[in-house]
Amino acid sequence: MATAASPRLGFGIGPDGTYTRGGQVLAFVLGLWAMLAFLPLLFVGAVLYTRAEERFAENPERARHMVTWSWLSVSVLPLVPVVIGVGIYLAVA
Repeated sequence: MATAASPRLGFGIGPDGTYTRGGQVLAFVLGLWAMLAFLPLLFVGAVLYTRAEERFAENPERARHMVTWSWLSVSVLPLVPVVIGVGIYLAVA
């Protein structure tokens, strides 16, 4: 009679389903990193957009570039660390 293979637990999860000590530390560090990495990009996007509104009358081309970068800072740029993190996770796992 074959025994069923135990399911593979997530990284940092103990056999009882709770975080291990290392998992708690990693979750805290990654949460802190995400807050520090993504929150500044939100402010950058807001400042760029506000500055672009001031420049539309005198330099519309420059203002369009600033608006583009403001949208990138809140949409695409936060994905770069996520993609790197997934790549590292897949390389380690």
